[in-house]
Amino acid sequence: MHFTDAQLIGWLQQFIWPLARIGSALMIAPVLGSGRVSPRIRMTLAMLTTLLIAPSLPPPPVAELFASIWWATLLREMAIGLLIGFTLQIVFEAVMFGGELISASSSLSFATLADPLRGMSTPVVGQFLTLTATLLFLALGGHLQFLQWLARSFGSLPVGGTGPEQAQLLQLLRFGGEIFSGGLMLALPVLVALLAINLALGVISRSAPSLNLFAVGFPLGLIACLVLLYVAMPAMLEKIGGLFDQGWLALASWTQ
Repeated sequence: MHFTDAQLIGWLQQFIWPLARIGSALMIAPVLGSGRVSPRIRMTLAMLTTLLIAPSLPPPPVAELFASIWWATLLREMAIGLLIGFTLQIVFEAVMFGGELISASSSLSFATLADPLRGMSTPVVGQFLTLTATLLFLALGGHLQFLQWLARSFGSLPVGGTGPEQAQLLQLLRFGGEIFSGGLMLALPVLVALLAINLALGVISRSAPSLNLFAVGFPLGLIACLVLLYVAMPAMLEKIGGLFDQGWLALASWTQ
């Protein structure tokens, strides 16, 4: 059995271009894009996902191998994949932002731990909320939904076609601003309560100057932060779920 060069190039492109989109999306996706996940595992998952999706895709336009149009298509697919992964990753960044605000307003502002998802030191409250969001994301099947939306994107943004429109990209930018305001709202109840406690401590220090405010205020702020997190956790879980819903809607707005 003999195959022409055009057939071989077509088969290669039908696999390489989708792999560029899927691989770049998995490199930045929540959980899967973590520094703790081996690049070999991510690449293996990307190749297996491509092998499942590529045969069902329409044949891409044939281009000369390694020509300028070939590289342009490859870069386009990588950019689309990065946008898909970034759309959900920014939700986790908003949750981390809310945790950092709480840490900065409490006695836990000095406490940092090695973040297994980022490979760097982050405030302990931010890491706690991020791990909580990760567990919720996995419990809701978010990793499976992500792969599903990634496969659907080939229908609305086919390989070799045009990229996202300018209006869709602007909508994605607006989503970034809205999602960080959601992170602020996530931390707002705890921030208001901590502010009230700090104001009360300030009044006490003015009325009793001899009181060692550091010895009293530090453990009090620490205990108050932990109690407030415990009380507010059900509402926080609901808010984090709402942030995920916004992420899926933003993803659907330019991949459908």
